[in-house]
Formats: sequence, C-alpha cells, structure tokens
Amino acid sequence: MVIKQHASTLGLYTGVRTEMLNPLSQLVSDTMRVPVQPNKAVVGSNAFSHSSGIHQDGFLKESTTYEIMRPEEVGAAEL
Repeated sequence: MVIKQHASTLGLYTGVRTEMLNPLSQLVSDTMRVPVQPNKAVVGSNAFSHSSGIHQDGFLKESTTYEIMRPEEVGAAEL
C-alpha cells in the first residue's frame, strides 16, 4: 500500500490488485483456520474503525490524517 499511495514519488508500480487484499486475507484465514487479528493493519476488522475521542474528532475533521487509504482500495468496503 505504501508503493501504491506514493507511486509518483517513489517511481514504482507493482500491478498488485489491492482491492483483493482483504478477500485474499480472509481466504487464507479460512483455509488455515487462523483468524485475522482485529487490529491487523489493512485487513483487520478494526483497520478502518474509529473510536470516540480526540482520534475520532481528528478523523471527522480531516480523514486523511488517520486513514491514508480508503477501505474500497483494499476490498474492505463492506466492513
């Protein structure tokens, strides 16, 4: 995701379909029978959740402060 978010700065391209990250993570989790930790970056169920308090206030004022990618970009739109 760093390469995708900063492609122009880094001058790199991977061709990875990032919208498949969440579904692939879930498939691996189901196949291996090992749950994905809720706080796992990018693919965890809490990756795009925001609790109350100063963090949520900052997110509501400027979402890119805490969320540099949209859930749709990693296939997490349904979360």
